[in-house]
Amino acid sequence: AWLTRCYHVNPEGQDGCYKGYESYTNEQVDAYVKQEFENDWQLLAHVNGDAAIDQLLHAVHQANEALGKKERRTVAVHSQTVRFDQLDQMKEEGIMPSLFPMHTFYWGDWHVNSVLGKERAFKISPTKTALEKGLIFTSHHDAPVTFPNSLRVLDATVNRVSRSGQIIGPDERVSPYIGLKSLTDW
Repeated sequence: AWLTRCYHVNPEGQDGCYKGYESYTNEQVDAYVKQEFENDWQLLAHVNGDAAIDQLLHAVHQANEALGKKERRTVAVHSQTVRFDQLDQMKEEGIMPSLFPMHTFYWGDWHVNSVLGKERAFKISPTKTALEKGLIFTSHHDAPVTFPNSLRVLDATVNRVSRSGQIIGPDERVSPYIGLKSLTDW
């Protein structure tokens, strides 16, 4: 993930304040998004890390300013590290977050102890906050990274229990009904 704040514990071989890295320059992303919007194509962007989400938000804002806002159903895939302020911007720019709550089960303990630290890890895939901010969201499983098991996705979205039994972000749990909507209707 490309983050705006340092990893809690650096990956092996990384020194200093490691934050990951960009896959595309801002100019490239701006151009891609503008092209998508000019052609009224739906954009599903893979944005792993809050810095990557910032990059998408900037590009969508620029394109909306140049071409006008309208319903495009832009989706920010892998928004598990989305910040709460970014959810506000997503709502403003017409972007739907596709969250990855299964991180709480498969990698929740690792995020707490290594990648993000407890504060950020407990905000992974903030389903409840997104809902409270008036956003609809989807939940996904990212096969083949995880098995395509919708019941596991639902369980992670509703319960947020890690492999060790720790609840990763108890304040971000949603009802089974909302969890089902994130897998189906939304």
